[in-house]
Amino acid sequence: MLSQIHRSYLLGLLVAAGLLLTACTEETRNKWSRQADNILGVDLRVSYVDNGQVIKTWTVTDGKITTGKDDQGQVLGYYFFWSQEVGYVQVPIERTLIEEIRDK
Repeated sequence: MLSQIHRSYLLGLLVAAGLLLTACTEETRNKWSRQADNILGVDLRVSYVDNGQVIKTWTVTDGKITTGKDDQGQVLGYYFFWSQEVGYVQVPIERTLIEEIRDK
């Protein structure tokens, strides 16, 4: 009897989630998709570039690189991330190169 209750609860949850998704705008669904990509993530190489030369490189696992926004929604000028090498890093967006690390 308990498993029947769980199945009914799960079915109700799936129906509610489906209705919620159909009621959302495409922009909202895309935002959720990007957040899911961020949660799932990939391994990244982040490089600080100055005058065309790579000055410093860090490795980020699970693709967790973020930036802040001001009160008007404009992106602030820095990326923030946690690197394997040194921990917390903050680099200016305009001098940053981000590459996905792929297994060959």
